Amino acid sequence: MDFRHFPIDRYLRMREEHAAFFSAFYSPGGPRVAVSQRPGYRFTGPVCRYADRQLENELEYIALCMNYRSDIMNMALEPWLGVGIYAAGFGAKYIWTDTAAPQTRPFVDTPEEAAALKLKPLSEWEEMTEVLRRIRYFKQQTNGLVGITLTDTQSPNDTASLIMNTSEFFADCIDAPDEIEPLLSKVTDAIIEYSRIQMEEIGDQLCMPGHNTFSGPDSRVGIMVSCDNMAVISPRAFKNAEAEYLERLARAFGGVSTHSCGRIIHNLDCLTEVKGLVMADCAADGDPNPNDPVLMAEKCRGRDGVIFQVRANVHKLDRLKPLIDSGAKLHILLGPDPDPLVSNRLVDSFKDKYL
Repeated sequence: MDFRHFPIDRYLRMREEHAAFFSAFYSPGGPRVAVSQRPGYRFTGPVCRYADRQLENELEYIALCMNYRSDIMNMALEPWLGVGIYAAGFGAKYIWTDTAAPQTRPFVDTPEEAAALKLKPLSEWEEMTEVLRRIRYFKQQTNGLVGITLTDTQSPNDTASLIMNTSEFFADCIDAPDEIEPLLSKVTDAIIEYSRIQMEEIGDQLCMPGHNTFSGPDSRVGIMVSCDNMAVISPRAFKNAEAEYLERLARAFGGVSTHSCGRIIHNLDCLTEVKGLVMADCAADGDPNPNDPVLMAEKCRGRDGVIFQVRANVHKLDRLKPLIDSGAKLHILLGPDPDPLVSNRLVDSFKDKYL
């Protein structure tokens, strides 16, 4: 969709209406449950290689989201360029194809090699340079009227596992966390520095927390990072080689939110102990090996300081009853029916029944 055909007046009106709920939901004492609908992403594959095509896809995606009834609206564009941007900053090679999102591969084998790595200067860091260029392009093409988030930011642990031989890195997360501390610290410092640079570039249209949740203009919600390794590492590894670095991000940005694909139930206790955690996102269905809502309800009960964003299918809403009964603060993020009328009717029925 070209911006000339984007329903900007409707977008601005709806964004203003939803911004109030967004701020209230993230505030203490605000609504305990929010229900939103999100069609599948259309801009995180090979299309991200081309700024004009990505923008057209993202504008079409936002316009589509606006047809689905949601408590929190999708307000923002995202300069998405794959998950390996920070790994590339330390030397990982970006691999582009015409059929998939860009990939990187680990390129050092030992903690000693990893500790010796230095972050590239921006003039040599093509991927971050392109993120900043993409932000400027989005602003220019939309007349600075549409919100923008940070790029998809992988957590320090995720990024380090894209830099160092992954098997060796995972072993060191358990047995030698001191040896990989230099790498994890450098990655954390890079995320802090270049997230702030992105924020400055975005300016007044900054929306937080970022990728994989609907983001808004309230900066109190902190930064979103993807912690997909939570699905495969042990609680001991998480405590040794992720928790403290997430806390550093939380201190830098007034909070941290996390996303993970797959089953992370074994790490939820450790995750909710992270100081400054605002929100934890995980799947109740859809992902391979998703989280059981009954088990999640036990883990979420009594965690008043954390929002649990639960991804589910609009046709399987009754499965979420244990989570609602737990009293946890929830953002239910639904994969909708292709027909907005059908999907909205299901959401209305669900709210009437349970909320």
